[in-house]
Amino acid sequence: MRTRILTGLMVGVIFLLFLAAIPRVLNYQGKLVDSNGIALDESVNITFKLYTSESSSNPIWTEEHSADNAVNVSKGLFSVELGSIT
Repeated sequence: MRTRILTGLMVGVIFLLFLAAIPRVLNYQGKLVDSNGIALDESVNITFKLYTSESSSNPIWTEEHSADNAVNVSKGLFSVELGSIT
């Protein structure tokens, strides 16, 4: 009986540690150029969306980086942490 209780407690602790290890943000990097292929060098508003498939029309997750959270682009390159806002 005592062994079962200890085993149950250990499984519970391991499960909680596993949940704590799941990352809440995802780093995303990219390059932005204008229609002439020239790299941007400014802050831009970007809305990121995730879909379940290519043909899906309803996103399962959306995050808008605008105003104070606009994406800084330097020499065309940017990096954002998705999940840092929502």
